[in-house]
Amino acid sequence: MTTALTILGIVLILAAVRDIFHTLFNPSKQGDVSEWIARGIWRGIKRTMPRGLIYAGPIAFVTVVLYWTVSMIVGFGLIYFPRISQSFAFTAGLDPTQYKTLLGSLDASIGSLITLSTGIYSKEPWIQLVMGTESIFGFGLLTASVSWILSIYPVLEHRKSLAHEASLMHFAEMQGIRRLRDVGESDLHDILLGFASQMTTSRNELIQFPITYYFHENEGETSLAAILPYLADIAAQNVHGEGAVALAATALGGAIDDYLKFVARFFLDRPFSNRYEMLGAFAADHLRDAVRSPVVIPRAA
Repeated sequence: MTTALTILGIVLILAAVRDIFHTLFNPSKQGDVSEWIARGIWRGIKRTMPRGLIYAGPIAFVTVVLYWTVSMIVGFGLIYFPRISQSFAFTAGLDPTQYKTLLGSLDASIGSLITLSTGIYSKEPWIQLVMGTESIFGFGLLTASVSWILSIYPVLEHRKSLAHEASLMHFAEMQGIRRLRDVGESDLHDILLGFASQMTTSRNELIQFPITYYFHENEGETSLAAILPYLADIAAQNVHGEGAVALAATALGGAIDDYLKFVARFFLDRPFSNRYEMLGAFAADHLRDAVRSPVVIPRAA
């Protein structure tokens, strides 16, 4: 029993450490527990409470951190449990018989993880080393969680800024204020290349922080899933343009395709077929209607 519980505890600890490592340093690797948790929460909320989709990302983040924490506590607690009767000493005032349970072992594990003295001490050096190691893991877990959340929000800001800028340009075209076809070649080149640059940045940030996919925007104007078809339209409209404009349009179209390929493989579980089919699937997954260029929107007779 002692060996089995120890092995099970080690497995839980290593699973959590592996998941933390892949989440922070190799996030594009599929199959990790944190990704399953985030995806399950996203799909569950979208299916049962669509209006609450804006909470999917924060709930997923908290749940993943909670999974890491519980795995650490339970894992080390299972290591302590079969040894707590013989290998631990208790300060005066504590009843040792009340701690000879799994709950008592978890209490000792929590105290060790957060470096809080609970009056339970090991009499064996190797267990003291294990408890010290758990304290280090606890500090690392806190640091990783804080670093992760601080890294996520700049990614969301970049994505929302890209979408909002594109939405404003779409508004200008729809209102007839200014059409892209009336913009000078040099300015059009700068606009298209600027969007291409922002798209490649958004793709690379999404690869590094996949959980940001599950942060749903509550404003349609800042939803990249909604406005991305418009960017694809203006890329397609100018890909056969003059000189540098065609080059910039090709770069924008390629950046959009690369973004969609990653979304299709990692989040939609489907192969990339063609650009507009994937744009529709991406928008539908975020419960958005695709925004198209006024050039391709049929006009009423």
